[in-house]
Amino acid sequence: MESKVLYNGEECTLCDEYIDVGYMAENFTAQDLHGNDVTIRRSHPNKAMSLIVSYPHLGNGFIDEILKLDEMLSHIEVDIYCSFIFPSSLEEKTVLSNRLKKFEVYFDSEEEFGALYATQIVDGPLEGLLTKALFLISKDGAIFYLEMPKELEKPFDLERLRAELNRAYVTYTGVGCHG
Repeated sequence: MESKVLYNGEECTLCDEYIDVGYMAENFTAQDLHGNDVTIRRSHPNKAMSLIVSYPHLGNGFIDEILKLDEMLSHIEVDIYCSFIFPSSLEEKTVLSNRLKKFEVYFDSEEEFGALYATQIVDGPLEGLLTKALFLISKDGAIFYLEMPKELEKPFDLERLRAELNRAYVTYTGVGCHG
């Protein structure tokens, strides 16, 4: 996994942790829009998948990308828990939350997500924020697909995500390899 990302042509370094496809995802605590602690789980009793997406903030067209991703996932008919994770509270949090159909908005207030999922930016112009990342977690709690663009302005590959969602749904056997 690349430990450097670019934002507006400037380099940012990610924390030293490493996570990749096949690794067991981690539960973590985040805050909801009202400041309440919430546990974001890697797996669910109803065997639903999870999609966890992080962004450093809402600028640079990120809001348009967030709404496009939300719109795509609002048409998915299988159970999937969708979470946007931001590094800290956003001024626009209520406006964003009111516009979303599928995703819930959370904040990595204790920097737990950033450390566990190797998304914490430790230097550069976005120091202290989260990199742009997308984690598809299978029904058994393992990371099935991961997209972390080297250039943060580059949009997520939604067609690839759609294919990976379909693949994750149909290939699940009911028995995880990490148990």
